[in-house]
Amino acid sequence: MRTIADQNLSAVVVGAGSQGRVHGLGHLAAPGVTLAGLADVDMATAEALAAELDVPHVRRDFRELLAELRPDVVSVCTPPAHHLDVVRAAIAAGARAVHCEKPIALSYGDALAMTTEAADAGVVLTFNLQRRFDPVQIQAREWIAQGEIGDVVTVEGYCPNLFDWGTHILDLLLFHRLDTAPEWVFGQIDVSVDRYVYGVFTETASLTQVGWADGVRAVVSTGREPHTSVLNLENDLGLIVQGTRGRADIRGARTLLRRFGKDDLVRESTFDTDPRHWDRGVDPAITAATATAIRDLVEALRTGRRPALHADHALRGAELIFATYESSRSRRRVPLPLDRMDNALTSGRAEGFWSPSGELRSTY
Repeated sequence: MRTIADQNLSAVVVGAGSQGRVHGLGHLAAPGVTLAGLADVDMATAEALAAELDVPHVRRDFRELLAELRPDVVSVCTPPAHHLDVVRAAIAAGARAVHCEKPIALSYGDALAMTTEAADAGVVLTFNLQRRFDPVQIQAREWIAQGEIGDVVTVEGYCPNLFDWGTHILDLLLFHRLDTAPEWVFGQIDVSVDRYVYGVFTETASLTQVGWADGVRAVVSTGREPHTSVLNLENDLGLIVQGTRGRADIRGARTLLRRFGKDDLVRESTFDTDPRHWDRGVDPAITAATATAIRDLVEALRTGRRPALHADHALRGAELIFATYESSRSRRRVPLPLDRMDNALTSGRAEGFWSPSGELRSTY
C-alpha cells in the first residue's frame, strides 16, 4: 500500500496575481508535486498564468476548482479579506495542507478561526512568512543566539505600515527572539488619513512596544512620507537588535553586526538587489524563499514533522498587530493572549473614534 511519503501530490493556486505566480513556480519546483489548477475571478489573468506554467485546469470560482480537483495542497494568494473563505473551502474539499499568503486576516477572530479550524480538521496550515528562510535572516539569528552581541536588551523595528509590511517585521522580531512568547503590547496609532495598502484600510503611522518576561523590550515604528517623516536614516526598513556587547543591523539585503572591541561581522544577500533586473518586479529572494517554504511544507506533510512556517507563527504576529490597534483604542497596555476578536482600527473608524482627512492608496 502506498503512503503519502511516495505519492505524487496535486496542488492548486487560488489567486493568479503576482504572488500567485510566485507560488505556482514554487509548486513546480517542489519534488513530487503537480500543479493541477488555478482559480481567479479575472479569467484572463488566470488563463495567461496557466499557459505560462502549463496548468491544465482554470476556473473563475475557487470552490468549483477545489470540489472538482480535490487537491492535496492549496496555495491561497487572494487579498486577506478572502483568506478565511478559501481556507474553509480547501478544508471542505479534503486538502491535506494549505499555504496562505500574508497578511493573515482582517481581524484577530478570523485569524484564530483559520488556525483553529485547520488544526481541528488535521490540515497542515502555513503562512508565507518566507523571510524566515532568507540566508541573511538565518545568519543574523544564529549570530545573536551564539551571543555575538551579548545578551539582547532592546529591539527596534521600522517599516512603512503595520498591517501589511509590519507582518514581516513583527514575525522577524519574534524569529530573532527565538519565538519566545511576549507578555504584553502597548501601542498607539495615528489615523489622520484614510490610508489603504493593497486595498486594505491601515493606520497612517504607529508605535508598538512589545514586552517579554525576561525584561527585553521592542519598539516597532511605522509610517511613510509625507504624513510621517523618515523614521531612521540608517535603517528605515528592518530591525536593529541592541545587545550588551554590540548591535545587529538586519535588513533584507544585509546583516551587519557591530561588536564592541571586535571586528564587524557582515552577511550580504547573494540575490540581485537591483529592481531593474527582477523578473516582473519581484525580488528574487522572495521567489526563492517561497519555493523553499512550499518544499518545506510538502516535506513536513510527507514526514509528519512540524513545518517551519506553521500557522502558529503567523497567528502570534497577527496578535501583536491587533493588540496594537486595541491598545490605542482602549488606551491601555494589552496583556497577551489577546482576548478581543475584532480589528480595533476598523471598528474604531466605523464608530467615529478617529476622523481622518483625505485618502492615500498605495502598495506600501
